[in-house]
Amino acid sequence: MCVFLNTDGAVHPMSGLSAVGSVIRNSKREWILGYNRFLGECSIATAELWGVLDGLLILQKQGYDEVIIQSNSLENVISINDSKMGDPKNSLIRRIQ
Repeated sequence: MCVFLNTDGAVHPMSGLSAVGSVIRNSKREWILGYNRFLGECSIATAELWGVLDGLLILQKQGYDEVIIQSNSLENVISINDSKMGDPKNSLIRRIQ
């Protein structure tokens, strides 16, 4: 069964503290699971990558093998799709792959 992972990160402009929240839905778009995570200081792109990684790890543990990731971060989508497995540029991207 295919599931959808929607994730979004946020960074407070004054403190730089960040968090990510995500929702997992089934193929009928019905809610399965939601989660959030406080990340401390990081960029919005990094926060959203953590949301994707956390979601994939949860889905893997639940036995799902088909996932459609929906993100509003074009930068992250391009990075995940274009990076080579051995590219040391970003460890989060390597873990997501």
